[in-house]
Amino acid sequence: MANKEKITLPGAETGLCYSPAIRCGTTLYVSGQVGADAQGNIPPDIESQTALAIENAKALIKQAGGKLENVLMCRCFLQKAEDFDGMNAAYAKYFGKEGDIAPARYTVLAPPVDARYLVEIAMVAAL
Repeated sequence: MANKEKITLPGAETGLCYSPAIRCGTTLYVSGQVGADAQGNIPPDIESQTALAIENAKALIKQAGGKLENVLMCRCFLQKAEDFDGMNAAYAKYFGKEGDIAPARYTVLAPPVDARYLVEIAMVAAL
């Protein structure tokens, strides 16, 4: 098996028993990212939280030497079904550009660990 390498952002250690991202060979696995900024602020709307979740994942991908265009798969977890359209609109700004191949994706309803989070997005990227 290829060596695993933990990917973190400076000053962003979780203290929990998971890694923000793991590189194994040329594949990067990004743990679920939520819609909070570096200061812990959580906007109340789904569009802003989706954008922040993607930006948080993007920062980890960049730290590993990749870019958002390298994303192969997204796993989206929504708190409420009625937020799907807003999540999808924000998501499309990152992955819906004409001519681009969007990542494979699934979206499921799942209760959050913290009710303030409306969305969580995990990604798999090729490096």
